[in-house]
Amino acid sequence: MESHRRTLDARRHVGRRLELGLKASLVNADGGVIDPLIEGFHDFFGFRQSGRPQTLENGYALYFRRDGPGGYGEQLRFVRVAQAGLGVGETIVSLKSGLGPESATWRQAVQVQLKLPTADVDRFHGTGSVDAAIQYLVSRPWRRWTLHGNAGFTRLGSHDMLTLEPQNIVTVAIAGERPVGPRSSIVLQLRHQQSPFRQLNLSILGVTATLIDIGWTRSLKPSRSGLDRSAYFSLSNNTAKYGSAVDISLHAGIRFRSN
Repeated sequence: MESHRRTLDARRHVGRRLELGLKASLVNADGGVIDPLIEGFHDFFGFRQSGRPQTLENGYALYFRRDGPGGYGEQLRFVRVAQAGLGVGETIVSLKSGLGPESATWRQAVQVQLKLPTADVDRFHGTGSVDAAIQYLVSRPWRRWTLHGNAGFTRLGSHDMLTLEPQNIVTVAIAGERPVGPRSSIVLQLRHQQSPFRQLNLSILGVTATLIDIGWTRSLKPSRSGLDRSAYFSLSNNTAKYGSAVDISLHAGIRFRSN
């Protein structure tokens, strides 16, 4: 299964220390086309395929697999086999505030996010629950790099179809950004997050996931209306455990900023 997401992420400063945010998306879920690319990536780096060769290539199926006496994947619980198609995704509102004295080196902030149930849970465009999160963010320059770190706590709502009760999730991440030439930079990030499926008691879905992100940004010429513009592209891969987070994801977009 592949999900294609088109996201509008808007942020606005209020005074010197506050930032309001709104994120909305359209989601399309279908069988996709990049299964051969993913399997080739795993073969090249020696990662497990986690049962991919036993499923239909570029097919759509959402199911749970439980290991049984007969071996890997003996017991299957199919949740949905009809393609979900296009629909509205989740909506997230946020508020970020700077912490401590302003400094040219250390920068700290706290961010609160609230996810609203705007997605169709029956078609798995979202969880259909109200979730809340709080994050501590910190960054500082180091040689030619800018280092970033964050630690977050998320309270997830219930999910009736998956029989999940409200639960808590902890995430941590570290990242580094380095200029490459006068207008470009690369970003490397390592994320560690608990699985939201621990209550299902399925070993492959209950593990904690470690993800590696590799990104690139480039400044563009200002728009005709005078807005600063930049393009970005990133790739995320779940390299350590494959069941509890997305296998591989690609992100691309353009940012606009007014001074």
